Amino acid sequence: MDQQHIVPDEFLRKWQQTADVMAGILDVPAGLIMRVWPQQIEVLVASHTPGNPYEEGEKANLNTGLYCETVMATRSLLEVPHALEDARWASNPDVALDMISYLGVPLVWPDDEVFGTICVLDSKKRQYQQRYIELLWEIKRSIEADFRIIEQQQRLIVSNASLSSANQALAQSNAELRAALDQVSAMQGELLRAEKMSALGKLVAGVAHELNTPIGNGLMAASTLKGNAEAIAKELEAGVTRKRMLDFIDGIMQGSNILLHCLGRAAELVDSFKQVAVDQSSARRRQFDLKRTFGEALATLGNVIRKSGHEVCCDVPDGIVLDSYPGPLEQALLNLVTNGLVHAFPDGMQGQIRITARLQEDDWIEVRVSDDGVGIPPANLARVFDPFFTTRLGQGGSGLGLHVVYNQVTTALHGSVRVDSEPGQGACFTLRMPRVAPPAPDLPPA
Repeated sequence: MDQQHIVPDEFLRKWQQTADVMAGILDVPAGLIMRVWPQQIEVLVASHTPGNPYEEGEKANLNTGLYCETVMATRSLLEVPHALEDARWASNPDVALDMISYLGVPLVWPDDEVFGTICVLDSKKRQYQQRYIELLWEIKRSIEADFRIIEQQQRLIVSNASLSSANQALAQSNAELRAALDQVSAMQGELLRAEKMSALGKLVAGVAHELNTPIGNGLMAASTLKGNAEAIAKELEAGVTRKRMLDFIDGIMQGSNILLHCLGRAAELVDSFKQVAVDQSSARRRQFDLKRTFGEALATLGNVIRKSGHEVCCDVPDGIVLDSYPGPLEQALLNLVTNGLVHAFPDGMQGQIRITARLQEDDWIEVRVSDDGVGIPPANLARVFDPFFTTRLGQGGSGLGLHVVYNQVTTALHGSVRVDSEPGQGACFTLRMPRVAPPAPDLPPA
């Protein structure tokens, strides 16, 4: 008997009623359901009828000539009308209990393993009518149908146990994935902060270089004015002609104009750089003019562009006003331009980067940053936005620039970005974003 063939109590109760009814209908003292074990046979269910010598749980050894042994071995019906009149059964152990007649059929589990028997025994000679034999076969089929239900229930229990184990494993796997995702998110936040600090560092360098010219010219003009003032002061002691005085006044006017122009230009640059710095250091939402914002952002790269020898053209119409987040947009633009300057024109090649922007009919903004450089190999197109992917490993490329572009456009600006390129035909990055950003966006860490 396989351990998996355990019978639940509700079926034992049902079979008990079946055995009682069976013994009553056939008018016998013993109606039994037997279960076989490796070395023994057990009374699983015994009818509660007068004169029944068998008790539930009682066991007998096999290979002793029991009626049920023959039933299980042949898997067929066995009818013994009177054991004492048949030499084959005269020494049967059941004769000692005065059970001299027997009628039984085998019970077979769904896996075709013999479970035991169902039988009736009597203390007097019996020749069972055909209807009683058919009844016994019908009870057999009913019990074997219960076997199939029991097996299905057991499989369901095993399946549920496996499912529970799988759910636990899945829960643990999900927990590990969440922990890994949190770690990746934290790493991404650190990378974004590092990239922003790098951008601010480049901004400071751009400020210093761009301010150097107007401030230097202003200092020169101020120094000239001071020298002219000292000279005229000495000449006044000896007397100054009208023409000399008019020349001095004219020099003062020219120097003042130069100084005012230089200071004004410096003030404009400081204001632009300040706005870009504030935008890039905090993801604040505001209304801003796209053309002016792009101009201020590109001004921070003025020195880099001049040194590269390439041309950067910005074609943005007047009057496109966004209600969104200028910082992420500026950073995306600067990263795309810088990426083009570094990668699009190798080996002294001269080229142009063109920036265009248009307001679409769906109230979305489309920005294109294209170049006429060498293009991107097809094998790299699907990976350009992956973090740490670079074709200049060990040559100053971090592999984060375009990843930051993708992150800022898709997360902060709630837009999309794609790249199109053919080898030798340049590359074009297309950004689409709503002119009015959705409320309360999920922004990357500042």
